[in-house]
Amino acid sequence: MILTGGGSMSNKEIKLWSMSRFRDNGGNCFSLTMFMLSIMVFVFSSFWAVRIIFEQVGWERFFSWKEFKSSFDVKLFWFFVILLLIPVLIQEFWVIDRLFLDIARGDDFVETRKYLNAHLTLYGRKAILFSVDLTLRKLFMLIPAFLGIYGIYFIIDSSKGTQLGSVRLLLLMLCIGFTGVWVGVFVRYLASVALVPYIMHLNPRARISEAVKLSKRLMEGNHLRYLMFILSFLKFIPLMLFIYPCFMIYPYYKICRVTFAEAMLGDLWQDKLRASIKRWRRYSL
Repeated sequence: MILTGGGSMSNKEIKLWSMSRFRDNGGNCFSLTMFMLSIMVFVFSSFWAVRIIFEQVGWERFFSWKEFKSSFDVKLFWFFVILLLIPVLIQEFWVIDRLFLDIARGDDFVETRKYLNAHLTLYGRKAILFSVDLTLRKLFMLIPAFLGIYGIYFIIDSSKGTQLGSVRLLLLMLCIGFTGVWVGVFVRYLASVALVPYIMHLNPRARISEAVKLSKRLMEGNHLRYLMFILSFLKFIPLMLFIYPCFMIYPYYKICRVTFAEAMLGDLWQDKLRASIKRWRRYSL
C-alpha cells in the first residue's frame, strides 16, 4: 500500500499505517537504529579515549570545565573539535533520515544508500548547508524569548536584598508575559517548518526559502494537530531509558513523522531524488 494524497488521514490512522509499515520492515528498522546508536557510541568512546590519552601526556586541562571557562586555548580546542564533528554527524543523520523515509514508503533503501554514497560530497554539502540554515532560522526566532528571560534574571538579580518596587514589579510581569507569549510563537514556528526536512529530502535541489514557505502554507491551521501528534510520543520516553525499546520506538516514531509529512503534502509529495536514483542506476549499468 502506497499513500497518495493522504491529507485527510487522522493522527490515529497515521499511527496505524506506520505500525503496519514498521512490522513489514522490522529488520531494516533495527539495522538503521543500530547504525545510529553505533555512531553515538563511537563518538563517545572516541572522546573517552582522547581524554585518557590527554591525561597520560599531562593535557587533562583540555577536559576541565574550570579551564574551559578561563583559558582561551581550551575554548579554541573545543571550537575546532565541534567544527570537525558536527558536519560528519549532520551528513550521517541526514542519510539515516532519508533511509527511514524510504522504509516508510516501502522503497528500496539499499539503492538510496548506494546513490548517496556515490554522491556523498554533493549531498553532504547540501545537508550541512540546509541544517545550518534551518537551525539559524530557529535560533533567530528564539532571540526575543532569550531577551525576555534575561530581563527576568536582570530584574530579580538587581533586586536582591531589596523589596521589588511597583515599577520593577510591573517590568517583571511584562517580561514574564512577553517571554511566555514568545515561547508560544516559537513553538508555533517549529510546527510551521516541520515539513521542511522532508521537502528537502524529496527534492535536494530545492531552495531552503522555498521549502520554508511551502511548509508554512501547508501547516497553516495544523499547528495544534502537529503538536498533539508529537506530544503523544512523550509517554514512550521512560521506556527508552532501558535502551532495548529504542529499537522499536525510535524507528516507529521516524516512520510516523514521515507518514504525517506525506499526509500534509498530499499530491505535492513528489520524490525527485528517487527519480534521480533510477536514472543513475540505468546509466551506471
